[in-house]
Amino acid sequence: MQAISKKRHERLRDALLQMKGLLSDGQKECSCLQQAEDYNRELETMYRNYDCLLKELSRQITAYEILYNEVKVRFLGKKLKELKKEIQTEKPAFVTLQASIKLAYET
Repeated sequence: MQAISKKRHERLRDALLQMKGLLSDGQKECSCLQQAEDYNRELETMYRNYDCLLKELSRQITAYEILYNEVKVRFLGKKLKELKKEIQTEKPAFVTLQASIKLAYET
């Protein structure tokens, strides 16, 4: 999946508008004129929707990163350090704790 290029969108829109102008200057009644208008309107609507979705995705990514850092640093890191002090090295839970620490710091 690729991003929609704003420049490509604008060039296509401009080409449609130029073609519309040429058809209008010729004073010909053509179904092409209406089709060009319909395409232009649909392209503009789709691009606006795409832009809104992109902005929402950006907000979601930012919110996720904030939560991710809070969980990793403030919660998980702190709790794992506390558990490391409490659990004795010879207990079976210590192996699980070590794996959890390794997993948390590899992310």
